[in-house]
Amino acid sequence: MTTSAGHHGMPPDARVVLLQPAFLGDAVLSTSLLESWHREFPGHRLSVLVRQGAHRLFDDHPYLEHVLGWDRRGFAKYGRLMTLAGQVRRLKPDGIINLHRYASMAWLARRARPHWSTGFSEGSRWQPAQTKFVAHAWGDGRHETERNHAHIAPWVGPWTAAGDRPRLHPSARHHAAADEWPQGALILAPASVWATKRWPAEQWASLADAWAERQPGQAIILIGGGDDKALLDAIAGQCQSAQPMTCAGGLDLLGTAALMSRSTMVVSNDSAPLHMAGAMDVPHVAVFCSTTAGFGFGALPHMVDTRSALNVEIEPSQLACKPCGPHGHKECPAGHFKCGRELGFHRVLQAMEGISSPPSGSRTP
Repeated sequence: MTTSAGHHGMPPDARVVLLQPAFLGDAVLSTSLLESWHREFPGHRLSVLVRQGAHRLFDDHPYLEHVLGWDRRGFAKYGRLMTLAGQVRRLKPDGIINLHRYASMAWLARRARPHWSTGFSEGSRWQPAQTKFVAHAWGDGRHETERNHAHIAPWVGPWTAAGDRPRLHPSARHHAAADEWPQGALILAPASVWATKRWPAEQWASLADAWAERQPGQAIILIGGGDDKALLDAIAGQCQSAQPMTCAGGLDLLGTAALMSRSTMVVSNDSAPLHMAGAMDVPHVAVFCSTTAGFGFGALPHMVDTRSALNVEIEPSQLACKPCGPHGHKECPAGHFKCGRELGFHRVLQAMEGISSPPSGSRTP
């Protein structure tokens, strides 16, 4: 480790590692800390550890020295965790910011032997002795970016909605890939890992038809991963007047982000594309079925305040079983899926039309 102390007692080239191996959307939201930390300490050497797959979000990232991916599949993940712990330790981190609330990253942080670390109090059992603990609570009125910022507030100052926000950094090659698709399009992101987060296919088709009638000639693109092709094709097949294009794995993560930067608007389930749109500062509408924006994973607060992004859902007060969990389920626990089926496309369409001055053409990268 470096030894000459700088601002806040840290060396001017301190090594800091961010840990967030949760889902893809969580990794996107964690980028707000990279932005805020780099703004305050531009000379620090930053690294991240995220879930395997999510590491592609950080390709060619201008602030990062190392990007580590944890393959969490199967029992062998524990062996891979031990290998990663050795890799992080060899980085000789001055500090570790641990956004993961479970024992795996707390154990890794302890093995890495940083000078200081942060962690949510829920995972306090395995955290290093010098850990600065941060409280975490669902539905406490804070957005996840604000909760995460509490880890670094002692060094960079209080959270601000407009200043401490996630960012993605597609490179020229990602923008070149996006150039193969129509610019100024409406992007629809109907996929999700969890079935109860997926707004029904027929609602997406009806929304596409209604938008095509209002904006004739504007391209509509359905996006998802390669595994989502059947879903995207099914939605496109149910459209009556719209003729959406489907992009199922046709772009990598940052290529998709670059495509978003050229779009007029994104409509997404409570899933990673919602957060990618926010990170690219693209107007968007977030559709919540079994979960709720009240958990803190909705559109970015400053975008909601300026009506460049909106959340749409059946309010939990109107449906006794909602929310039925923080992550969704493979099927509706109550068997009726009212939170999705009874959320009509007209409500989402109204939100889209309520977005403040959506851009009419392509966006500058």
